[in-house]
Amino acid sequence: MWKRIGTGLLVVILVMTTGCSLLVQSEPPDEKEEKKEEKKGPDYSRLKAPGELESVDVLREPGTYAGKKYDLKKVRAELDKISPSISANQLESQLIKLLAEDYRPFVKDYQDFDASVIDIEAGPGSVRAIELPKGQEVNVVILLDASGSMAEKVDGGQKMDLAKSSIKDFVSNMPKGANVSLQVYGHKGSNSKSDKELSCESFAEAYPLGEYNNKQFQSSLDKVKPAGWTPLAGAIEKAKESLAGHTGGNVQNIVYVVSDGIETCDGDPVAAAEDLYESDIEAVVNIIGFDVGEEEEQENLYDIANAGGGDFQSVESKVGLEEYFEAEFSRLYEEWQKWADVHIEKSQTIAAHKIGALEQYHQEMRRLSSWEHVHFKDALTYLEEERDFDYSLISQVRSRFYSRDSALRNYSNQVKQELQSRVRHNRDAIQENVRYQRDSEQEKLN
Repeated sequence: MWKRIGTGLLVVILVMTTGCSLLVQSEPPDEKEEKKEEKKGPDYSRLKAPGELESVDVLREPGTYAGKKYDLKKVRAELDKISPSISANQLESQLIKLLAEDYRPFVKDYQDFDASVIDIEAGPGSVRAIELPKGQEVNVVILLDASGSMAEKVDGGQKMDLAKSSIKDFVSNMPKGANVSLQVYGHKGSNSKSDKELSCESFAEAYPLGEYNNKQFQSSLDKVKPAGWTPLAGAIEKAKESLAGHTGGNVQNIVYVVSDGIETCDGDPVAAAEDLYESDIEAVVNIIGFDVGEEEEQENLYDIANAGGGDFQSVESKVGLEEYFEAEFSRLYEEWQKWADVHIEKSQTIAAHKIGALEQYHQEMRRLSSWEHVHFKDALTYLEEERDFDYSLISQVRSRFYSRDSALRNYSNQVKQELQSRVRHNRDAIQENVRYQRDSEQEKLN
């Protein structure tokens, strides 16, 4: 963000064990690996049985005829092997071994469910004092034109005085932790031809790159006086030297050139800006053209900013500087609004998706338990009507399966509601936080 917040700020993140018989021919390694992969299923070893489902033995392996393996004829053939003298506990256990469905995927989904919504991303920045994110480095190099023409007057005062005032306002509102450097060029000699060589070689880092100190910076700024020619290309090259070593994904480098004219020392500022921008420093070069009269000069400064990946802005007077600040405040105000809108909408969408997913988990688990219950009832009815099992025995086991179905249903419904509530809470907390940040930053911009 700070790379492009740019111009306006100044003037406004196996060991596998196998055993095989010597009489059995081993399968080729590739085939064994494929079959191994086919048999490998979800890891349920770390699942913990919910307290309310301990009596259901919810983490057991599914029954022989669970799910798609259900076959009525085969189930009844197994039922025919059961002795009518069996106890209620034994009958319940036998039917579970035959028909119990697999609820482990649902327990895993519930226990692994992530009720978080979104992370709040960094906002669009602020022109007021804010803390930089931990590990983030921002370096701002200001190149101030000290050529003789900066002594001229415009509406509101002398160009140099107005430029100094704008620079002071800008750096005093930099984020806490940002580094700043003030470099001047063309500050020696005069703008006469006899002093051209001296002036075109005059570069000074009035305030070395480091954390902003109001008194020291102001003292460095006060010493700058308009004097000679405009070695703009050389100044950009010097900025590259100052930023050497300040590279990496967590580093943002920005250069601001404050000038009232074009290169007058036979350098190539377009090439210099492009070289700086495309180097590993990746510094963006922004140009603030102050009272640049000729259209050709403005186009030349625009070309420099464009080559440096930055912006060119032309201002004509103190009023122009103030208006530009106001425009930048307004732009940042709107960016904070857009930032908040995106986060609020995204958190709303993701929360709705997660709440819907939990509802789907619940409905699928409910359908499975209902399907299982129908199979248990059918088996018990068959044993009672076709095998003449004792009515009291059948009633006792039937009651247990009703309790089982109720426990499964209640568990799923309760966990679903608890997780949905956590999702809503996290969504609301995110939105409240986002609105607070937006309102705080917009208040600063007012």
